[in-house]
Amino acid sequence: MPEDMSIDTDCMPAFIRISGPDMDIKISRERSPYEDINSYFNTYLYKYMLDSEYREANNISLITNEYRSINGIRTRILKFSRIPAANSLESQNEYMHGLFLTGGREFYSCFIRCSSLSRQEEIIQQLLESFRKTERSGELKFNTAFKPELPNWNTETRSFYEKLANSDSIMWGIFYPNSITKDFSNIEAMEGKLGYRFPITLHYIYLGHEFPMEGMRDARRRGKTVELTMQVMWNIKPGNTDNEKKNVNFDLIDGLYDDYLRQFARDAKAFGHPFIFRLNNEMNSTWVRYSGIALLCDPDVYIKVWRHIYDIFEEEGVRNAIWVFNPNDVDYPPLKWNSHVSYYPGNKYVHMIGLTGYNTGTYYKNLTGERWRSFTEIYDPLNEKYSRIYGEFPWMITEFACSSIGGDKEKWIRDMFANIGRYKSLKAAVWWSYADFDYRKSKEGTPARLYWLDEKPEYLKAFREGLRR
Repeated sequence: MPEDMSIDTDCMPAFIRISGPDMDIKISRERSPYEDINSYFNTYLYKYMLDSEYREANNISLITNEYRSINGIRTRILKFSRIPAANSLESQNEYMHGLFLTGGREFYSCFIRCSSLSRQEEIIQQLLESFRKTERSGELKFNTAFKPELPNWNTETRSFYEKLANSDSIMWGIFYPNSITKDFSNIEAMEGKLGYRFPITLHYIYLGHEFPMEGMRDARRRGKTVELTMQVMWNIKPGNTDNEKKNVNFDLIDGLYDDYLRQFARDAKAFGHPFIFRLNNEMNSTWVRYSGIALLCDPDVYIKVWRHIYDIFEEEGVRNAIWVFNPNDVDYPPLKWNSHVSYYPGNKYVHMIGLTGYNTGTYYKNLTGERWRSFTEIYDPLNEKYSRIYGEFPWMITEFACSSIGGDKEKWIRDMFANIGRYKSLKAAVWWSYADFDYRKSKEGTPARLYWLDEKPEYLKAFREGLRR
C-alpha cells in the first residue's frame, strides 16, 4: 500500500480498514447464508446497485460488473460511481468492490472508495493481485471501547441525562401511534389500567416533517419526555415530486436539505426541554433507505448523514437533544461489513446506545423461518456483545414488544420483568404497543405481529405486576 495509508484494526472482528487522503479500503471475511452465492449477490447484497431505475434516480453509474480469475480465485468485480449535486463537498464518490470466492459459502470482500478509480488503477490492481488466503491465528477481538464525549447541554437536559444514567431502576416508556400529535387517550387509558404514568413516549417523523412543537409541549405538560425518532427515508414535504427510487440520504450529505435542517434545529432549540433524539435506527438492516445496502454498501454514508445533522444542531445552538445510536439486534444481511460498529458515528456524536429486539412471533414462520424468542434469548447476547464496546454508555431499549402469535405472551412479559434488571447498563425501555401488518396481496391489512400491550387483560395484569416488582 502507499506509504501515506494507515491500517486500522480496532474493529477487526468485523473488518480491517486501510485509509489515506484519497482512498479508503475495508476488508472482511464473509459467509453467504445461501449456497447460491451469485444469486445472493444479485438479489440481496446488490439489489439496489443492480436496479437501473435506482441508479438513474440517484445519479449512480455502474461501470463494471463481471467475474475474473485472480490468483486462481473466482472474483466478482464491481465498479461504480455517484455524481454528487453541484457544490457538494463530497469528494470520494467512486467505488470498486472485489469479492473473492474462496470455497463453499465463504468469500472475502475488499471495498475500495476513492476520488478517481482511473488515477488509482495501478494501486488497486496491485492490491487485488496481492490477495492470499492464510491460516487464521491469534485472538479475534475489538481493540477499542467507545465512550461518550458529552456536549454542553442546558442545565435541565444534563440533569435529566445524569438522573437516567445513574438510575438503578428502569424508566419505562410507551408507544402508540401519533399520540403526541393527535391525542393521548389510548396511552392514558392504558396508564389508568396499569396504575402507572409512563415518563417516556415515542414518536416518529420523516425528513420534511416540521419539529412537532405543540406535541412536544403537550407531552411535557403530561410529564413525558419524548423519544423523537427521525428516519431519513424519503421527503414527505407537500408537493415533492421525487422519483420513488430516489434516496434522499445522498441529497442530504450533498447539502440540499440544509435550510430545512437548520429550521428544524432552531425549533428544537426553541422547545428548550430535553428530548431523546433517535436518528435513523436499525440501519444494519434491509428495510430502511439508510441501510448499508441502499447506500452503495458503504456505512460511511450513514455516518456522514448523522454527523451532518449533528453538526447543524451544534451550529444552531441546540443544547437539549440527547442522541441515541440504535442498531438492530441482528445484522441483515448477516455480513461483517454490515456490523453495527461499521455505522458508529463517533464518541462526539453519540450520548446513549439504543437496543432493539422484538419477539416477532411465528406469523411468517413458513415464509421467513421466524420463530418465537424469549426476552433473554434476544437481550442476553446483546448485553454480552454491547458491554465490550459500549459499556461506558447508558442504554435504552428504544422499542420492543412481544407478539401474541406463536406462544404465551403473558409468560413472556413476566419473564421479561424477571430478567431485565440483570443488564446493568440498561436504564430505560419503551414498549411498542401497536402491530405490524401483512400487506401482501389477498392479506392486505391483516395484523401479522400483534404487539398491543392492552390486547388482553392478562397482558396488562402481567405488566402491572412487573412494574410493582
